[in-house]
Amino acid sequence: MSNTDPGNSGGIDLPAQETEIYEFPCSLAQSRFWVLDQITPENPALNVAVRWRLQGRIDVPVLQQALNAVIDRHEILRTAYRDVDGEPVQLVMPEASLQLPIIDLTLLPEPARLEERERISLIEARKPFDLTAVPNLRATLLKVGAEEHIILVTVHHIASDGWSVGIIARDMMEFYEAGLKGRAPQLSDLPLQYADFAVWQTEWIKVDDLKAERDYWTTQLAGFQPFDLPTDKPRSAGSAPAVIAGRQLPRTLTDAMIALATSEGCTFFMVGAGALVSMLYRLTGQEDITLGTQIAGRDRVELNNVIGPFINTVPLRVNAGGTPSFRQLLGRMHDVIEGALVNQRMPIEDIVAIVKPVRDPGRNPLFSVNVICQRSFIPTDVRPDLTLIDMPSVSPGALYDLNFFFVERPDGWRMSCEYNTSLYNAETAEGYLLRLQGLLESFIADPDQPIAERQAAPVRAIQPAQPFLRVPAIPTTTREGVEAQLAGIWKTVLKIPMPGRTDNFFELGGHSLTAFRLLSRVEKSFDKRIPFEDLYTHPTIAGLANLIVGEPEVQSESAVVMQPLGDETPIVAVHDTFIFQDLADRLGGDRPFISIPVPDFIESRPQIPYSDLAAHYLRAIEEVRPRGPYILLGFCFAARLSFEIARQLVEKGERVELLVAIDAWAPKYLMRQSRLNAFLAESSYRIQKLGFYIRLLFRGSEERRNARRRMGMFGRKLLAAIGLNSKPDADIDEITQRNKWIDQAGHSQETKQLPVPILSIHNADMPLGLFLDKTMGWQALTTEHVTMASVPGSHSDLLRRAGSTTIANIINATLKRQSGQR
Repeated sequence: MSNTDPGNSGGIDLPAQETEIYEFPCSLAQSRFWVLDQITPENPALNVAVRWRLQGRIDVPVLQQALNAVIDRHEILRTAYRDVDGEPVQLVMPEASLQLPIIDLTLLPEPARLEERERISLIEARKPFDLTAVPNLRATLLKVGAEEHIILVTVHHIASDGWSVGIIARDMMEFYEAGLKGRAPQLSDLPLQYADFAVWQTEWIKVDDLKAERDYWTTQLAGFQPFDLPTDKPRSAGSAPAVIAGRQLPRTLTDAMIALATSEGCTFFMVGAGALVSMLYRLTGQEDITLGTQIAGRDRVELNNVIGPFINTVPLRVNAGGTPSFRQLLGRMHDVIEGALVNQRMPIEDIVAIVKPVRDPGRNPLFSVNVICQRSFIPTDVRPDLTLIDMPSVSPGALYDLNFFFVERPDGWRMSCEYNTSLYNAETAEGYLLRLQGLLESFIADPDQPIAERQAAPVRAIQPAQPFLRVPAIPTTTREGVEAQLAGIWKTVLKIPMPGRTDNFFELGGHSLTAFRLLSRVEKSFDKRIPFEDLYTHPTIAGLANLIVGEPEVQSESAVVMQPLGDETPIVAVHDTFIFQDLADRLGGDRPFISIPVPDFIESRPQIPYSDLAAHYLRAIEEVRPRGPYILLGFCFAARLSFEIARQLVEKGERVELLVAIDAWAPKYLMRQSRLNAFLAESSYRIQKLGFYIRLLFRGSEERRNARRRMGMFGRKLLAAIGLNSKPDADIDEITQRNKWIDQAGHSQETKQLPVPILSIHNADMPLGLFLDKTMGWQALTTEHVTMASVPGSHSDLLRRAGSTTIANIINATLKRQSGQR
């Protein structure tokens, strides 16, 4: 273990021998979160985000020092992670520190102050962490009054659970008070660090086969059928944003719930979970209902003051059939929850392996509804100079379709529902809470009434997508060699006899951790990265072999079919293919998505006529989709190229349903203006852009670096414009140069109006207005309407995960609206 003093506040220089980096195995929980981070990088749902109200005058440097002292005390907060042959290991760094930015909101009027507080809270909660860097904790201070601040604290789940944030709050307050008073912090030394627990758990799991737990879960989940609650929107794979809806429960109700629980030998949690099961039964008519819940996992007293992820997730399978009364259902809930508590040591991955459910990358394999009941881990902390009060959190993202939680705070019990906004509307989640409270009031008044008064909501049937294209046959000799190699990898990873080519990976006991090990070895063996979600759709050796050698993405000389399923009008995207993968995933499985990258020959023929370049794209489109209608999409300069492709398609008599232009001005926008208007527009654009870069200088370090780089490019272009720099683009790479050639070639393209509606999506910082056309010049090029939409983020990250989700929602909403108008 590290030699650093757990109580060191960070102000003492470390001896030379204490600057070493210590390597440890990861715990089961860490491995789980690490794999989730690899599957969906930058997924904010893996963040733990909390907010605390701080009342009193604050010495910001001392508060920052206190937070850094917490990082120094708890090694897990200064731990990085790396992949070693598909297995994560943790690297404890000798030191790490954070900066505490402060944002003053006091100059805003009260409504705007509250709105800005919530906006910043969401931004901070949803910023991703880099698990190869330290620390795994960040904080931002919002000044909302002369003696009132709100501190936003975010930590990655790989380093923290709910219990841990209470430790962070307590230690921070103690270090802060000690710093103000100039005394030593009154915190006892930690008997162990989280890495010690991880080592112990690793050794324990080797010698304990968990036979009793395995027998319990095998029996408890025999004949498992997934519980499905109807959704408002079709399900899709990938991370999703979430929102928390909440209701304060009346004290009279919660007191009555506690009284009923006591009289029935149950707990408050069992009463709340029982009411939830009753509601789900009434909504669906399904008697076999499985929920998820989390158990603290701190079964040793020496773990109580240690920060780290100790929780384990367990399924709660309840039979609501046989017309039970609520009192009888409570008895069933008692047995199910008690059984889960007794057998909680079984990792959730092993439980999944026992059940072998049908896998779907768009949902949790065992349950889509989660329920939690807990007291606030952060009691009000009153100190002579500062008081800390816990506040309701904002949601970083959705780990489950619906997550119901009962939290006891100083002002009483609060019932909330965190809902996946890609599946549910706000009114649905709020309706569930209202209905659940009504059921609780009804069951408390008469526990012997049956739960079986069903008011089933109509089930939305989502038709399975049909294949869009067929793939060529696989060469037999190549396939056999790849399959033999894959079989050897499966045998090693799953520790089984040699598998057959059609054996299902998950039915053989595979789960998320072993899946990542498998794909890591596949990448090393074949130099081909297989996305995690593709293993769900190709879970056999034969299926993986198809992905490696026999099911190429390229269906023509140039077109890449990124999403082949569905009967809706396909989207044809133009630009480098790799940038569209997230967007293709988020648009759903009912609309094919075809991408056409910039052709290689452009590098040797930079002066190719623009119409000829568009004709090349047109031929590639027709190879995979000979007839329309089409939806065209282009990013940046490629949006103007998409317009030319649309023109040629229209001239051939084909229908283009929509042109989607992402962060792009219309072709020849300035050239179509008078000399004065062009000068005013370009000057306005440059001035607004310069102002944006200047504002970036006062933000985080990454934004400052971006601003300096952009201002450097701005300066070089300005010098080139006045003749003082003959090589303004000397430092750009070949891809950027190639794209610049294509953009310049577009100066000669035709810009007559087309009968094509246009959706123009731009980043939120795009200069508009003040001598600039608010439609970015697109309205002049269509006889139809132009829809404008703004997306948070810079130009460079618009098509990353968060931006892709928003853009996909905008495109789907626009197409749905168009469909209704036809």
